[in-house]
Order: sequence, then structure tokens, then C-alpha cells
Amino acid sequence: MHPERWQRLESLFQEAIERKPDERRDFLSQACAGDPSLRAEIEQLIAGYEKAGTFIEGSPALTGATLLVPEPEEEAVAGRRLGAYELIREIGRGGMGVVYLAARADEEFLKRVAIKLVLADFDHESINRRFRNERQILASLDHPNIARLLDGGTTEGGSPFFVMEYIEGQPIKDYCDSQRLSTVERLKLFRAVCSAVHYAHQNLIVHRDIKPGNILVTVDRTPKLLDFGIAKLISPDAQLGEITEATSRVMTPDYASPEQARGEHITTASDVYSLGVLLYELLTGHRPYRVTSRSPLEIIQAICEQEPDKPSTAIARTQTAPGGEGQTTITLTPETVSRARNSEPGKLRRQLMGDLDNIVLKAMRKEAPRRYASVEQLSEDIRRHLEGLPVTARKDTLSYRAGKFVRRHKAAVAAAIVVFIALLAATGVTLRQARVALVERDKAERRFNQVRKLANAVMFKYHDGIQELPGSTPVREMLVKDALEYLDGLAQEATGDASLQRELATAYEKVGDVQGDPYSASLGDTTGALASHRKSLAIREALLAADPSSAGVRGDLASSYLKLGDILWLGGDWNSALDVYLKARDINEALAAADPSNSRLRSDLALNYVTVGDTLIETGDLPGALVNQRKALAIREELAASASELKAKINVGVSHTKVADTLTRIGQKEECLMEYEKSVGTFEALLAVDPSSVPVRRYLVNTAQRLGEALLKYGEMDRALVVLRKGAAIAESLAAADPADAVARRNLNGAYSSLAHALLKKRDYPQSLAMYRKTLEIALATSAADPSNAQARRDVMVAYNQIGSVLDESNNLPEAEQSYRKALAIGEALSAADHTTAQPRNDLADLYQELGRISAKRDASETALELHRKALALRESLASESPANADFSGALADSCLDLGKMLTMAASSNRSPPGGQLRLWTEARALFQRSQDIYLKLKDSGALTKDQASNLGELANEVARCDAAMSRFRAR
Repeated sequence: MHPERWQRLESLFQEAIERKPDERRDFLSQACAGDPSLRAEIEQLIAGYEKAGTFIEGSPALTGATLLVPEPEEEAVAGRRLGAYELIREIGRGGMGVVYLAARADEEFLKRVAIKLVLADFDHESINRRFRNERQILASLDHPNIARLLDGGTTEGGSPFFVMEYIEGQPIKDYCDSQRLSTVERLKLFRAVCSAVHYAHQNLIVHRDIKPGNILVTVDRTPKLLDFGIAKLISPDAQLGEITEATSRVMTPDYASPEQARGEHITTASDVYSLGVLLYELLTGHRPYRVTSRSPLEIIQAICEQEPDKPSTAIARTQTAPGGEGQTTITLTPETVSRARNSEPGKLRRQLMGDLDNIVLKAMRKEAPRRYASVEQLSEDIRRHLEGLPVTARKDTLSYRAGKFVRRHKAAVAAAIVVFIALLAATGVTLRQARVALVERDKAERRFNQVRKLANAVMFKYHDGIQELPGSTPVREMLVKDALEYLDGLAQEATGDASLQRELATAYEKVGDVQGDPYSASLGDTTGALASHRKSLAIREALLAADPSSAGVRGDLASSYLKLGDILWLGGDWNSALDVYLKARDINEALAAADPSNSRLRSDLALNYVTVGDTLIETGDLPGALVNQRKALAIREELAASASELKAKINVGVSHTKVADTLTRIGQKEECLMEYEKSVGTFEALLAVDPSSVPVRRYLVNTAQRLGEALLKYGEMDRALVVLRKGAAIAESLAAADPADAVARRNLNGAYSSLAHALLKKRDYPQSLAMYRKTLEIALATSAADPSNAQARRDVMVAYNQIGSVLDESNNLPEAEQSYRKALAIGEALSAADHTTAQPRNDLADLYQELGRISAKRDASETALELHRKALALRESLASESPANADFSGALADSCLDLGKMLTMAASSNRSPPGGQLRLWTEARALFQRSQDIYLKLKDSGALTKDQASNLGELANEVARCDAAMSRFRAR
């Protein structure tokens, strides 16, 4: 298009879109009189403007990409083949292209990819040339922070497409905010982005569209630079770098440089500017320019004329800004901005003042020559800031360099000053030394006792006073760690002081609680919690060795065993947890027997019985578990009858839940439902007295979840949904009140999971899938924060498995298999790390069985048989180790039934010789008979579920079918 015609077209288009739709026809008739082709082009621009997506953000007049926007493709894409790939669903669309999620369809290997191709009917040569340009650019780039090109080709219609690695992640701004990354963490992540852009520049490529949406951050905190669709080759000889005047202004206005906005020549300095805008937003939460509308023209005017506030000033603003995923707008305040950066307004302002203000503003200079000469220089200045070195963005004065030196070498400078002062005062000190020493000794002793008193007040009085307040977890962590720092220092000076050592052990225990207590508000740091509790245990064991008769020290030691056991239990190490729980029980039984009127000792013993009971359930000793839980309930009911404390009444409700959990595993329906309802009744009565009680609401969530699952197990769908929705609503309010509370997040995960399971049973697939995806988000965030937490990794595995089950039932088999295989990878790793514990093996058997069913549906019979046999082997070992466990027995019967069906399918397929078919029918018959026998035993004990009862009904027919087939083969 001729430049003059393009300018006229752009001018008339801008005037047209500023008018109301019903006024545009008359305007165009007058403005385009005598030039029908001009009018047609403007009308096409307007249609594209109204339909354009976010593939290239901003006004179509600025992108030039809507000149050829077609009608969206109507035909379904799922299952469509492009070369070796099968399309799954659309994941992005814009002015010139569309991106699909896809997978290899040739069974060479399983891999999800992103496929980008030109929109249907979009065969304009300039667009196809730009598309091939992007493909060529990606092919030349190989960097860990740039999305890789995997493949490419041409559709049957002649349109180009290319295949990229599929990045599962969040836009960098959303990721930083959701993870509450500090300023330092954001700067380190930004430097990785700089590395990718610098690499592109070294390969003579200017990206030209750097923005948060084009930088995704994965779960392992790796940023990936995407979308080189409007990138430009800066080699003067490269034909691929040629661009038209119209396409030279393709951009995202909010992040475009002044020279982009003016349509001038683009160099690497433009990417430096865009990185500066991105850094401004990452550090402050705000965009640099104040505009009154989202008009691209107003934004461009601001870019070219308005000077941005310093970042340290911008954070003080309160304004409405575009929201992240699922949000139209958000309100930014100094408090919300600081909270998202794990800081507070004053501290964040001080962090940004000086170096960072100057670094960001230098990157964003209006004049390109005044910016950093390269992205590498920008990144290097950030490195120097992080290491406390002078940066090039600030004036190199003596006071600035001196200040930097002092901050880097505080200890050495302070020591030099001390030495200097000491030399000056040496003669006077010698004469007064004896008298001062006596005075200082008394002063030090008084100060020692004052610091110790203050530390204890902070640790016990203040910490315990705010422990149950929603949102108090970070403050509790700060209080306890500050107190511990004082006590740790004092302990080094008073190693022989037993009372101080006891205080230090208690401080470590409290730090461990704040870090990772599974049953109250905590940060979810199980690794840190385990280390803190082991420090506490070591001190207490040493104290007991020095004074074996001290009842107080023995009680403290039992507490350490219990705390340590809780963390081990959470990590799935049930055998080790049982070992320390039994040590604690021996101590607590002896202490309670020696002082039977001491209610605190009896309460500790009841808790100990609960922990032992919980662990015996997991190791398969259900009768032993029930004995311990009923002992705990009896003690707690007796204590609550003579006490007015809330905790005593809560404990009664908890013990009813624990007894019900055990009865559910054994399969005693009526008794378990009665115990759950007693527990719910207890908590609801307490909540009526104090509706704001966090502990009561937390326990009500857990009990409602368990009651709902039991009702679902026994076929009472409507009651289950009512109970589970109530529990999920309470869990949501608790998690929202204290986002830092890992226990609240895990309880919310469990509540969503149970509700999703009920919705799946009701065949409400969309709602069930949406709920399970919420559980996956929570689990992934928790696991990323504490990678060594086996329970958190199991939560991720369970979420993938549950998502797979919904996709399976709704007949989306390819995605179901993908989800199951993600779960299987985690399950196999967890089982390999702990092959003696029941839970990981049971999980692994579930996954083998689910994948076996999927494989059968996808006509991979040999794979299906192999997976079912693996599942059966695990089921047999679990059932033989724990014959009283109804869940394990029922699962074994289910596995026998499933494998038997697979064998009959293989025998009926006529793929095996007659002798082989007879063997298959014989093996299937034995499995059906074994399944029937187990189901009948469960029925006699009252442990047969509704689904298993349905299976039992068909087993007689399966056995008879096998007998008939076997007779036919033997008669030949």
C-alpha cells in the first residue's frame, strides 16, 4: 500500500471508530465518495477492530494486522491433524494467527505442544511472509529462557504453521504477585528475561513486543520469552527483516517505545525501553504513565510526551488498573502493592529509592541514545545493585561510592572505627578499668535478665495471644524468630543454665509450629519445621539425661516426640512417625498414672492416643487404631464434663471424627455416620456461641468433608452435596482470611476435592472439572513453596489423577491419559522413595488401574493388561499386609474384576490361538471368582459399598460366561 493512501486510510479509520456505529455509514459515504475500494478497506478495518482478539494487543490502526482479519473458523478443531500432531483445543487467537494446544498423534512419544498457524482464509502474502519470518527467527534461537521451535510445516491449504514447546505457566507479573516475590526475587527473575532478550539481540533480532503476557513463568520459576510474531531482523542483508510501513507499527501500546509509537526506525534500544516498562510494573504494580482512558492514541501521546514518576513515588498512588486472569480491574493501593512484594509501604519505598529509581528511568529515556546501550548493560546494573556495588545509572560521586563501600563492609568499617576510638581512649581506660569492670558486670547481668524476660514475653504472652487471629501467621513467625534469636545468643553465654535451655527448646518448638504445624495456622515449611523440632528434641534429650527424674523435662520431651511425629506423618513416613508417637505415649502414660488428677497430663495422653490411632490406620492395623481412638474419646469426654474451656469441647468433637474415620475404614456404616453427626453437632453448637472462632470453623470444615465423603460412599448423594458445599464455603473464608496459612490452603484443597468428587458422581462434568482444577492450583503452589514436602507432592498427584477421571468419564480420552501420566510420574517417584508405606503403593495401584482402563478404551490391549497386572500385584501385597482393612480388600476385588474383564476381551478377540484363548478364559474365571468371594465377605461385615454391590451383581454372569467358553474349547 502506498504511504499516502495508508495515512489517509488510518486517519479516516480513526475518525470512523470514534463515531457511534449508526453514524458511521453516512460518514463513510461522504468521506469516501468516488473511492469504493477505500471505503471497503475501512469497513474491513472496522470489522477487524470489533472482532480482534489479544494475539497482538492494541488498536488495529496501530497494528495494521486487522486489514485481513477473517471470520473466525467455525468448524471444531479437536481431533484435526496437522502433520504428526493432533489438535486438542484453541488457546490463543488474534489479528493474524491462532494458537492451538496439540499432541503428537503418531504414537512416537507423548508430548504436548503449541501450534501456531495463520487464521482461516488469511492468505495475504505479507502476513504469510511475516509468519514465516517468525518461524525462521525461532528456528535460529536456542536459549533456556526462550520458547523453543520444535517443528514446522504447511497445511493442506498452503498456510504455514509451526510447532513450539507448550509452556505451562503464568504471565510474569501475575506469577510475581501470586507468589508474593520480594523486590530482590523479582530483580533476579527479570535478569533471566534480560538474558533471553540479549541473546536475541546477539542473533540480530529485535523482539518489539516485550510485555508480561509474552513472558510466562513455569512452576520451577523459569521465565520463557514467547511470541516473536512482530520481531525484526536487524541484519541489513536479511530479506526476512523487510517490513512494510503498515506493519512497522505493530506493537502493544502500553509497552511500546517512543520511536515505535512514532513509526520510526527500530533498534535494540526499543527492547531496552520495553524492558524498562516491564521492570517498572514488576517493582511498583503500576504502569508508568497516567492516562484517563484505554485509547491507544492517548497512551502513545503519554509515551512520547509524559515523564513517568519515579518507582519509589509511584507505589504511593491509589488507582484502578487492568486486572490479571479472571479480573477486569483491580484497585492498587500502597498496602496491596507492598503486600504482593512481601513488604510494607515504607520499606518498599526505601528499597526502590536511589539505584532502582535511576536504573528504571534510564532504561525508559525518551531519547534512545540516553538509554542503556544494551540489554546486557541494564542487566549488569541490576547485578551491581543486588551486590551493593555502584551502578552506572547514578552519578559517580565520592559520597555515593563511600556509602556503597560502607554498606558492603559494615562489619569491617565498624571494627576500624572501634579500633580508632580505642586507641584514642587507651590511656584513660587503663586507669579506670577496675572500677568500670565491676559496674559493667552488674549492668550486663541486669541486661541479661531483662532480655531473657522480654524474649519469653514475646514468645509466650504476645505470640499465644494472637495465635488464633486470622492473618496472623507472618507476624507470629516474626515474633517467635526474634525471641529465638535473643535466646540463642543468651544460651551460648550460659550453656550450663538448665532453665534457659528449657526456654530455648520451647522457642525452637514454637518456631517449628509456625513453620509447619499440620493442625493450626502455619507457613507450610515442613523442612524448616522438621529441623526446628529436632533441635528442640536434642536439647530436651540432653536435659533428661542430666536429670532423669524431672517430670517437667519428661513432659517436654513427650511434646517434642509428638511434634516431630506430626511432621513425619505429614510427609508420609508413617513407620517413623509411629515410632516417635509410641515413645511419647510411654512417657505420657507414666506421667498420667503418677498424677491422675492432673487434667493437662491426661489431655496430653488423649492426644497421644489420637496420633497413634491415626498412624495405625495408615499402617493397616484398624482394630488397634479403633482401640486408641476410643481411649482418647473417653478421656476427652470426661475432661470436657468438668471443664469450661473451648479447647476441651473441641477435643470431644475431634475424637468423634477420629472414631468415625476408623469405623469408615472398617466398613461399619451406621456407627460411622452416627459418630460424624455427633462431631458436626458439637462444632455447630460451639460455632453458635462464637461464630468467629477459627479453630472451630477449621474443625467443622474437616468433619463436614469426612461426613460428606461417607454419605457419598453409601449412596446418599443429596445429603452429601449439602454437607460438602457448606464445608467448602467455610474453607474458602478461612483461606481468604489468612493467605499465608498453609493449613488453611490444604483444607480448602480437601474441601474442593470432596465436592468435585460428589459432582462427578452426579455427572456434572464441567463443574467437577473446574473444582478439581482449583485443587491443582492450590497443590502446585504449595508444592513449589516446599518441594521436599511429600504430602504436598501427593496432593499434586491426586489432583492430576482426579482431573483425569473427569476427562475419562466425559470421554476426553487423550487429555485424560495425559493427566493420568502426570500423576503416575509423581506416584512412581513417591513410591520409590518410600516403598514400605501403604499409602504410596495404594496410590500407585490406583494410577495403574486408571491408566489401564484408558488404554483399553483406546484399543491398546497389551498395555492395558500390563498396567492392570501391576495394579493387582500391589493390591495383593497391601491386602495381605492389612487383612482387616476393608478399603484394601475392596480395592483388591475391584482390581480382580477389572483384570478379568480385560482377559475376556482378549480371549474374545480371536487374536490368540485356541490354547491361548482357553488359558485366558481360565485365568479370567479365577479372578472373577476371587472378586466375588471378597465382595461377599465385605457384604457379611457390612463394609460393601454401593458400587461394589453393583459389581457383585454382574460377577455371577461373568463366571457363567467363562464356564461356557471354557466348555466350548474343551469340547473341540
